[in-house]
Amino acid sequence: MQGICDICNRVGFLHVCQLCGRRVCDRCFLADRGVCILCFRGRFLRKNEDMSLP
Repeated sequence: MQGICDICNRVGFLHVCQLCGRRVCDRCFLADRGVCILCFRGRFLRKNEDMSLP
C-alpha cells in the first residue's frame, strides 16, 4: 500500500502498526517487531524500564 506516513508525512510504501493501526513508512516501522516507532518507544521501552527497577 502506498500513501503518506502518519508519523513523518513521507510519501511511499506503508506498513500498518500491529498495536495502534497507524500507516507508517519503512523509516518509522520496526519490521522485526511489527510496530511503529511511537508504539515501540511508548510500550516496549517503558516496559523494559519498569522491569529494571529494584
